[in-house]
Amino acid sequence: MRQTTTLISLASSFLAIQAMEAAATRIAFVDSFATARGNAFTATADNPSAVFYNAAGLTQLEGTELQAQAFAISLAYEYDGASGKEKMDDEFQPVPSFFVAHKFEDRPLAIGFGSYAPFALGSDWGSDAAFANPLLGGGAVPYEAELTYVKYHAVFAWQVSDTLSVAAGASFDDSEIDVKSFGLRFNGDDRAAGYSLSVLWKPNEQHAFGLNYQAKTDISYSGTAKVFIQNELFAGYVPVDTTADLIFPESIVFGYAYTPNEKWNFEFNLDWTNWDRVNKLKLDDIPGAAYNLNWESSFIWELGATRFFDNGWHLSAGYTYVENAVPDQEFLPIVPDSDRHFFALGVGGEVGQFTWQLTYQYAIASDRSVDNAEVHPFGAVDGDWDLDSQAVAFSLNYSF
Repeated sequence: MRQTTTLISLASSFLAIQAMEAAATRIAFVDSFATARGNAFTATADNPSAVFYNAAGLTQLEGTELQAQAFAISLAYEYDGASGKEKMDDEFQPVPSFFVAHKFEDRPLAIGFGSYAPFALGSDWGSDAAFANPLLGGGAVPYEAELTYVKYHAVFAWQVSDTLSVAAGASFDDSEIDVKSFGLRFNGDDRAAGYSLSVLWKPNEQHAFGLNYQAKTDISYSGTAKVFIQNELFAGYVPVDTTADLIFPESIVFGYAYTPNEKWNFEFNLDWTNWDRVNKLKLDDIPGAAYNLNWESSFIWELGATRFFDNGWHLSAGYTYVENAVPDQEFLPIVPDSDRHFFALGVGGEVGQFTWQLTYQYAIASDRSVDNAEVHPFGAVDGDWDLDSQAVAFSLNYSF
């Protein structure tokens, strides 16, 4: 009985990891030009990354375009609580992406393909973090997690009229998760299918409206959990084959762009993610191992502008506000989610058939204090959590 109790307790800890890692790791920033504009790009969508932002925008292209880019982010999380002070490893984590698009000549049709990461994160507090070590007064809280999620996305766009374009897409998604806590190691993977729908309406040259829908995917991570067991006869890790189901929720983005002339473009986007779908997780084959999550749907507010110059250069600036989706009662340190403010600045230009973009982004989080010792399953996480993050993005386009 003692062995079973230990197993279930650690399994619940693992489920909490899964929830936090997935619920707080959506990557809305994919294209470096869009990132420089506060990610407000859904109603503009005039480069190959429209595969992600609004595939209907691909009908605006000419010929074939290739785009490769890298988004490198550093997350400097800090914790100050009863168990001491901790700081997360803040090394830059690269997130690459690739897109290709083709607009058929003399036909109102376009196709595109992209490989990118809509969810991803690497978090490492270190195995000596006090809040994650029961021997130091902490709980069975995860101290390290890595989530990879790659989407291979093909889209088809149709220009219905001079002012209206629509698009649909299908994707093959490949995901893997690796987590570590004081008494648990787990590695699992799975694949899923997804789809997207989008619309671009440009009633005239000055105004454009975009709408993009990314469907949810259901992932069932299958792998082996190594669970630490201790009783009178044995102490050590025991392998357990198991699965953990997780929903990556759908998102809807609305955008409005205003282009008063050839030199300026302004855009506002409102991005909604349905985190309400993520309510409960269960570790299969371990009776009673379940965790209530109760995530809350949240918005991302995006505002940006670009100034185009006669020499082919352009300068962009933007602001993004991301709402917190994790209630205090479900808070865990693997990703201490909070309301966040992103500021970005970018420059780009054209050289022959090439277009390049370089962007810098800085983010600050609203101060967040957690005081849930009475209701939280891991009271050791109580304290103040702070985030400073920065990112650098670079892209290169080739048109022919």
